[in-house]
Amino acid sequence: MIPTANEFVKMFKTPKQENVVRFAKVDPNYTSGRPSLIFDGETAVTIKRYPYLASYTPQANDRVMLIKNVIVGVIT
Repeated sequence: MIPTANEFVKMFKTPKQENVVRFAKVDPNYTSGRPSLIFDGETAVTIKRYPYLASYTPQANDRVMLIKNVIVGVIT
């Protein structure tokens, strides 16, 4: 079967790109350890706890930036 023009173009599009940079808020109930987050556009706290750079100390309600799922710091 010969593809249509649109099908042909779709065959060469790049796959969906991964979100490398993401923004979130630290769980309001955070006290210690790796924090759970609430990502922008979501309302639920994640089950997963995220690692962070040693130069950053998480605090409840911090707005943070993640690169490849590692918290790199607070957004002020």
